[in-house]
Amino acid sequence: MVASGFWLLASGFWPSACKYRQGGQVAVFKGFSIWGIRVRIDQSWFIAFLLFAWIISTAYLPLQVPDYSRFTYWVFGTLSSLALFGCVLLHELGHCVIARRLGIPVRQITLFIFGGVSEMAQTQSSSPKAEFQTTIAGPVTSIGLAAIFWTVAVLATGFLDRIIVEMFHYLAYVNFSLAAFNLIPGFPLDGGRVLRSYLWHRSGHLGQATRTASRVGGIFAMILMGLGFLSILTVSLIPGVWLILIGLMLKNAADSEYRSFELQSGLHDMKLREVMAPPIAVDTSMTLSQFVNDYVFHYHYRSFPVVELDRFIGMIDVRAIKGVPPQDWPFTKIGGYLSDPATYCVLNPEMEAMDALQTLLSRNCNKAPVVRNERLLGILSRSDLFKLISLKRDIAA
Repeated sequence: MVASGFWLLASGFWPSACKYRQGGQVAVFKGFSIWGIRVRIDQSWFIAFLLFAWIISTAYLPLQVPDYSRFTYWVFGTLSSLALFGCVLLHELGHCVIARRLGIPVRQITLFIFGGVSEMAQTQSSSPKAEFQTTIAGPVTSIGLAAIFWTVAVLATGFLDRIIVEMFHYLAYVNFSLAAFNLIPGFPLDGGRVLRSYLWHRSGHLGQATRTASRVGGIFAMILMGLGFLSILTVSLIPGVWLILIGLMLKNAADSEYRSFELQSGLHDMKLREVMAPPIAVDTSMTLSQFVNDYVFHYHYRSFPVVELDRFIGMIDVRAIKGVPPQDWPFTKIGGYLSDPATYCVLNPEMEAMDALQTLLSRNCNKAPVVRNERLLGILSRSDLFKLISLKRDIAA
């Protein structure tokens, strides 16, 4: 009973525990659009969908409404799992609809193994009021859904089959759990963002509010992990392990969100040309021997931009010459070992610095040449940007 009850609780917690995640390339299906907002489905979503269908069909429904066939349990378990993620989608749509009313463009919603994530063009709200309104819309939507499902379950009792009524009870409980967990003031959950909007309103300083909200999020994460260890010792193993995992995810999310905020704040209103480094380029006339000895061993870089008659023509990676015998290096030009253009990205100097970093992250590039009209103007690396942010933080402190 304890284990199955916790699985039910987890189904309310899990979709929200990792709500905010950083960009990157993931395998997704195009999905569909609703109210003009594109919805994409990550391939990991199918794992969660099948897992919840299995939990509801084999653990929850047989316990709550016995004496039905296995086939019936699986039909309603599958429908409940589908409805669960439909509710997660509506939760995210609640955020998105209010964001659009406030003039914040919404890029898309992605459903994945941990629930859903809304991707907006504006990473930070323009004011405490805007952040509060956008954030609270999700939990309010979930509470509204919980009230609707509970009302339907009560009114349908005695009129509809018990298993249908129980499905509505389950969806009411799940939506209430989703709202309740999200309203915990643990950044970056919705409750943590509501707390940040309040602190921001009181202090007038977004950075200070974010720092405090992140610390509160870390404290709640530690409390959850402590309760998990206590549960393992006194109640049951499975609930304790789940609480520890949720606490770890919340702690990592809080730390990651604050680092992301620092990064965005440090690069705010900065152009790429302001943060790029002078280029260290090699010429196509150079031999592999010169390339390795004078550049790779001297500068300790793996890849370099390549120019020909002052025109940027590509990149070369030291791994490309791996199969060339060292005795042939003095007689072999580097021009035949350029990297495939699909493996690197080229940046424009007029880009926003934050957009450039997001391009590096999404394309999984460690560094990229900065080029305009075939002229190599500079080089940008992730590590240089992180060092810049660290220096700005040290100076501000």
